[in-house]
Amino acid sequence: MVLLFAARESTKDVDAFSMEPESQARISEAARRVAAALELPDDWLNDGAKGYAHGLSPGPMLLNTPTLRVRTVSAEQLLAMKLSAWRDDLDVEDARRLLQECGEPRERVWKHVERHIIPGRELKARYAFDDLWESKHGAA
Repeated sequence: MVLLFAARESTKDVDAFSMEPESQARISEAARRVAAALELPDDWLNDGAKGYAHGLSPGPMLLNTPTLRVRTVSAEQLLAMKLSAWRDDLDVEDARRLLQECGEPRERVWKHVERHIIPGRELKARYAFDDLWESKHGAA
């Protein structure tokens, strides 16, 4: 959210994960070296977001070098991840910001988001989505 949308000034950690399990170990080792070199907390690179990733809908490339590529998932998938988690005010504010990026009618946005909702959290996510939508667009 910070890099992609400048949604806030800072974050306490960076959420990052690889969809390729063999790459995750290399990423974790590189993060440990960066933490040591820059005197960052050991958990500055957080792979906990992978628990909210269901499917994959690639978004914009944030960094592309010969040794590292960083890509976000689509705004719809990020919104689904926030709706699936729905833990605190930060998730609500992030979801509100992500909803602004989805410039389609309500049911079309939900259709894109729904496929990325974590199984078993569909009802909670739908209620959260409806509340967000209605707070922005009204209850039409």
